[in-house]
Amino acid sequence: MRRAVTALLGILIGIGLAGPAAAAPASGDGRVTFGVRPTGKTGPDKRSTFAYAATPGGVVDDQVEVSNAGTKPITVKVYASDAFTTTGGGFDVLAAGGRSDDAGAWLSMSKSSVTVPARGRTVVPFTLRIPATATPGDHTAGIVASVSSLQTDAKGNKVSVDQRVGSRVYLRISGALEPRLTVEKLTAKYHPSSNPLKTGRTTLTYLVRNTGNVRLGAHQKVTVSTLWGGERVADGVADVAEILPGDAVTMTAEVDGALPAVWLTGAVHADPLPQPSDQKLALSAVTREYGFWAFSWTTAVVILLLVGLVTGWFRNRRRRRRRVVKNA
Repeated sequence: MRRAVTALLGILIGIGLAGPAAAAPASGDGRVTFGVRPTGKTGPDKRSTFAYAATPGGVVDDQVEVSNAGTKPITVKVYASDAFTTTGGGFDVLAAGGRSDDAGAWLSMSKSSVTVPARGRTVVPFTLRIPATATPGDHTAGIVASVSSLQTDAKGNKVSVDQRVGSRVYLRISGALEPRLTVEKLTAKYHPSSNPLKTGRTTLTYLVRNTGNVRLGAHQKVTVSTLWGGERVADGVADVAEILPGDAVTMTAEVDGALPAVWLTGAVHADPLPQPSDQKLALSAVTREYGFWAFSWTTAVVILLLVGLVTGWFRNRRRRRRRVVKNA
């Protein structure tokens, strides 16, 4: 029996769950449909995420609802884990068993697993204990519900599948807030056209990192310019909705229309985007530049041929003048 773990199958971390979030197994021989969402003590509330403002040393008590939309009871593991921004800009949490050292470690679930009846719901209380040494700014975690099952894949192999759903936990610790983005590891590569009369394409890659202590999004403008000031702008560079403090997103942008002008300059201008509750934060944009060679061998050959033709024409003209002078 071959065992494999699909860690993020059906993950719906942080979606504003209006109802149970579906998590489908790898094969079609059974469906487990379950979800988690914030809830009040007497029933579901309107929260889409857990969001708290607190001081170091504070304690918060709350509860999460685990629901089962299936026709059979299910046993669900419930745990908290640190969150992070993936390199693609998504929201994720550490894998089961990963060691949390931030908000995920401060959350204590009242139960590590619960059995949820068919078509039923179970409320799981939890406590968030904030250390006295907690630093100001945003700390993020996820409360995860996980169901493990043994399934059969398309090749007939038995596969252990870990299905996860969850809800985001946003915690802001009082103190000085420092919203700050940086652009790092900017590189550029020029792709010349085989036609010397056409412009080429430039690929730029870079990281947008949140070096501050609050969650930020990022709007970017990516350009390529020549020494004499001509500029081309990348199309379709999507905004990044959220980057957690300390994390970075890998970006790639394509700029069309730049001439192979020997030396070009790529630039990334990043504007921080505040979260909806942070519209009053003082934000500063950042720009990073990178110079690179932009050379077309086809163009070079054409230029050399033209230089050769012009040089040959001048030589032939000089020779004719010498002959005229000599015959005179």
